[in-house]
Amino acid sequence: MQDIAWNYYVGKTTVHCIIKETCQVLWERLQPIYLSTPSKNDFERTAAGFSRLWNMPNCIGAVNGKHVVIQSPKHSGSQFFSYKKTFSIVLMASCDAQYKFNMVDIGAAGSNHDGMVFRESGFGSALLEQRLQLPNPKVLPGSSILLPHFLVADQAFPLHQNIMRPYPGEHLVEKKRIFNYRLSRARRCIENAFGIVAQRWRVLRKTIIADLSTCEEIVKATVVLHNFILTEENGKKVYLPNGYADYIDGEGTLHEGRWRGTGQHLTGIGRIGTNNFSHRVGANRDLLADYFVSDAGSVPWQIQQIYAGSLPH
Repeated sequence: MQDIAWNYYVGKTTVHCIIKETCQVLWERLQPIYLSTPSKNDFERTAAGFSRLWNMPNCIGAVNGKHVVIQSPKHSGSQFFSYKKTFSIVLMASCDAQYKFNMVDIGAAGSNHDGMVFRESGFGSALLEQRLQLPNPKVLPGSSILLPHFLVADQAFPLHQNIMRPYPGEHLVEKKRIFNYRLSRARRCIENAFGIVAQRWRVLRKTIIADLSTCEEIVKATVVLHNFILTEENGKKVYLPNGYADYIDGEGTLHEGRWRGTGQHLTGIGRIGTNNFSHRVGANRDLLADYFVSDAGSVPWQIQQIYAGSLPH
């Protein structure tokens, strides 16, 4: 901001106001079009995309959270001081099969207990309290297994009727290893979404020097611009060229995207749930695991890949 003020012979306060107002307008104009609250039909389209591109039926998004490093807000004490030993706000988000965010919550204090972050986020609380307009449970393709729609998440999240997380542990039976492999394939979408947005919008790669409200507006602008460009780029492949994101070839081999070459710049959150879950929820995970080893739900390369160790178990 100081550089801009010097270069354009304006006051630093003026620059601050212009940046904040511009980010606000970007969000106000673009959010209703490119990041609107998902409807039942939107979730069904997302589920179709995950089934087609990532062999994960009934999936309405991949979810995770990241810390965005900011300067210490005035008079905030340790409120925003995270366990990463930095001041931060949390970007909690889920995305579709093509790396576009479909639900976000921005601005939770970095010091919040990780268990609160998802539970108290706008879409997290709506999901856990069954207020989202989720599609009705659907039979998995080629089978008679009826399952609810769900988000895919890593081991930090709780297992829930509408959240699928991996089986814990290292020495798992083959079926559970296959389940974790298949889940990790779909879960990579959100890691790619965070990686792409951090690489393309360099303000997220270092500490944001601004007041708290401006930091939130900047993050909101980057998220909605990310969706806008992915939607409107019309095949130019400038923002997301081939090979920039992770991809898996026809033999199931993982190829990491080029965005990973410059390191991670958004740091992950810790555990936000426990391993305690109801029998019914655990049964849903077991049913999906059974489906992945059935003739209807298996993919040709999964056995080879779990023993090759191309993705985390």
